[in-house]
Amino acid sequence: MQTSSAAPATTLFDRIVGFLAWLALIFLLFPVVLTAIVSLNDSFFIEFPPKALSFKWYFNIVNIHAIGRSTLISASIALSAALLCTTLAIAASLAISRYQFSGKPFLTAFLLSPITMPMVAVGIALIQFFIMIGAAFTWYSLLIGHMVLVIAYPIRTLLASLTLMNPSLEEAATSLGASKFKAFWTVTLPQMKPGLISGFLFAFLISFDNYPISVFLVRGGLSTMPIEVFNYISQNLDPTPAAFSTLYVIVISLIIAYAERRYRIVSYSIQ
Repeated sequence: MQTSSAAPATTLFDRIVGFLAWLALIFLLFPVVLTAIVSLNDSFFIEFPPKALSFKWYFNIVNIHAIGRSTLISASIALSAALLCTTLAIAASLAISRYQFSGKPFLTAFLLSPITMPMVAVGIALIQFFIMIGAAFTWYSLLIGHMVLVIAYPIRTLLASLTLMNPSLEEAATSLGASKFKAFWTVTLPQMKPGLISGFLFAFLISFDNYPISVFLVRGGLSTMPIEVFNYISQNLDPTPAAFSTLYVIVISLIIAYAERRYRIVSYSIQ
């Protein structure tokens, strides 16, 4: 009797959770769909629904001030930050997952804290620090700021990879005569590959389109893509930023879809 009464309750609970999940998905996707529709507006002003459709605002993207140079700066900063943070995260995640030492919980919380802290507060703290040491508004200070922002993502995904991997394989390699470095390079690192790639992608994408921290660390000719797009929005009312955002979302979605299909980056990011 208990089994038969519990089954309907479980089914009802699953339906409620499924309904709420779809509701949340629609809520999250609605702004993206709305932006895509607005980007096709033929009018010189943003209006919804559009009275006529046109792709002319996609061709107007090149008229955003310094969009090419700022995109290259954003790409170079994001690529450098992702590479450095992923490399540092390998050592940090190995130390956290394999060794016991005093202050380990504090160190783990400290490395993952940028995820939970307000980015504006982090940006204010960074600019005050760089001004104090006389290194503000440089490419390197911007890079360090983005590294502080994204370091937690590769650490989190690599910790998930190390948790799921089989440590006996590395032990077997060393018992067969392989050095510790060779065992790590040929056995451990390939098993960390999903977390490594997912952490790199998350770090790159989050750094590439960051605005709250970048706005405190740039000046003059050093500007990033999100800042130039925001400046365009503050001075123009046409749908060009909507067209740029739609293209950006499409490209990023394709990258994430490919990475998830091959390396399960979403699965590793939530573990």
